[in-house]
Amino acid sequence: MLTRKERFIAGLKETIASPHIHIALATGISIIVLATVSKRVLDEPMGKLPMALPPFLMVIWEAVSSKHKGSWFCRSGYWIAAIFLATGLVILFHAV
Repeated sequence: MLTRKERFIAGLKETIASPHIHIALATGISIIVLATVSKRVLDEPMGKLPMALPPFLMVIWEAVSSKHKGSWFCRSGYWIAAIFLATGLVILFHAV
């Protein structure tokens, strides 16, 4: 019989291992980075459309991964890299 603490830790490990959590964390981090750079670094703030690119990639991943479970292109690592790459490109295009 597992104690309450052991059940909590087991549930937490299962939740952290979820690719949905990985994608959501990457998207949240990229939105925070975009907002911070837009407000504090760039001369003028970014528009709403460029800041919506990381969440849009997350929505695409959700749709693709639900339809093609187990495919190589549905691995969360590829999509996390795409989200961070898109974030960097948005910042780069607005900085120039």
